[in-house]
Amino acid sequence: MLVTTAQLIVVGAAVFIAALMQIVAGFGFALLAVPLMTLAIEPKLAVVVSSMTGIFVTTWQAVHSRADADRALVKRLTIAAYIGMPFGLLVFITVNDNVLRLLLGIAVLIAVILLALRVNLQHVGPRFDYGAGFISGVLNTSLSTNGPPLAFLLQARQLPPARFRATITTVFAFSNILGLSLFIASGKVTRDGIVTSAVTIPAMILGQLLGYPIRKHVHGERFRRLVLVLLTCAAISSIVNALI
Repeated sequence: MLVTTAQLIVVGAAVFIAALMQIVAGFGFALLAVPLMTLAIEPKLAVVVSSMTGIFVTTWQAVHSRADADRALVKRLTIAAYIGMPFGLLVFITVNDNVLRLLLGIAVLIAVILLALRVNLQHVGPRFDYGAGFISGVLNTSLSTNGPPLAFLLQARQLPPARFRATITTVFAFSNILGLSLFIASGKVTRDGIVTSAVTIPAMILGQLLGYPIRKHVHGERFRRLVLVLLTCAAISSIVNALI
């Protein structure tokens, strides 16, 4: 149960930072929010809160930038993600909290290494898109962090920042609809999750409002470095929390 003001402050701060980074980089809401929220609340509650709050961030951003999205990529990635989500829900229900934290950190670090190697997938066929989409679906309902495989794929396909942001947030928006539906159907959306999500809405809105002016100055190599730093910080935070 969330019974202290201190816990709510930590969760609110996590949502604020994550919402700001989501607007600037195009992804990273759950990737940052979940590890940071687990400093105050249990991981499974953090996953549900992230899903409930993140759906507003990603839907707004997807609608706002829809003209820049790669629709063919969105379609392939969303279909594959939908197939992977039921498997992720099974992991979420059966695996304990510390294992979830550790899996999250490892998955993100793998994505960082692959991105740092500057893998180029511009000429690879659509099968790779389906694979990345499936993994993102599994991660969505198990850890609420479906960003790493999508970020790796879109960076490796050399998408420019505007198209990257629009494409990945559109996939997030569609994925969050089914992901949250699965959490509700399985009884994982509790009173604590609803109350906590409602309390964090002002922090989410403030993070988004501050993110748009900053985004104008983040492009090219600076954008790529931001993606790598964002992923690394989230991975280290998750692994440390799993081991302490």
